[in-house]
Amino acid sequence: MPRTKPNYLNAIASVALVLFVLGFFALTALHGRKLVSLFKEKVDIWLELKPNLADNDVRRIVAQIRQNPMVKSETVTFVTKEQAMATMQEDLGDDSMLEDMPDLLRDVIRFNVKAEYLDDAQLTTWRETLKQDTLVSDLYFEAVNTANVSDNIRNLGMVTLLLSLLLIFTAVTLIHNTIRLAMYSNRFLIKSQELVGASWDFISRPYIRRGIFNGLWSAVLAIFALIFTLWWLRILIPDLSQLEDPNGTVLIMFGLIIIGVLISGLSTWFVVNKFLRMRIDELY
Repeated sequence: MPRTKPNYLNAIASVALVLFVLGFFALTALHGRKLVSLFKEKVDIWLELKPNLADNDVRRIVAQIRQNPMVKSETVTFVTKEQAMATMQEDLGDDSMLEDMPDLLRDVIRFNVKAEYLDDAQLTTWRETLKQDTLVSDLYFEAVNTANVSDNIRNLGMVTLLLSLLLIFTAVTLIHNTIRLAMYSNRFLIKSQELVGASWDFISRPYIRRGIFNGLWSAVLAIFALIFTLWWLRILIPDLSQLEDPNGTVLIMFGLIIIGVLISGLSTWFVVNKFLRMRIDELY
């Protein structure tokens, strides 16, 4: 039986495509979590001060808020009631609607908290503590939004986990079938080597070595495709730069190399041993 060369090019391309989809999904999930955290850190918290405070008192409470470990210090902004009034006039465009408003407005400190602290229970406890300060009137935050964000995080985590497991199972199946088809043309050569006395390890070793090499090539192609895709998406959507996670991205790409090498090598080993276990008549 003449020896025919397995179509490794198609196998490498097919495995690279599967790894690219797997890597793109992982990056999407990674950026999705970053997006949720970014959204949480955009929720405004308002600390209303009591009227007619001295400048020193205002500076003290602003410094106290900025030094709190829950707070993103760079977001702390002091807004006077006059500034609030001017903003409302600009937004509404009708001064007559605001004639009685100045008596209702107060000086406030606006800020955002870190994502891990955007929790109704923690903020409520903090509000009660702050209200004991004679300078503070109240702390306001959007309780409904914070609850919704927490629910969205849990739902995103569950969906991501389920889809990851499904995608990994699909990827392993597709890669195994692709390698089996690539090796199919050499099934008679594999069996012939066994019939002349070669051991299974001796027969399978060069194929496994080639499978590992092919898996590495597939992973490299998938990584270059992902890098190009990320570069293209950043051009289309510049705001994506805020979601960058270099460490997470490097881990995902390193994981693709491991997955590509392991799955290609193990699948090749299984396919070769499957052909070795078959009888001659089953090879036809």
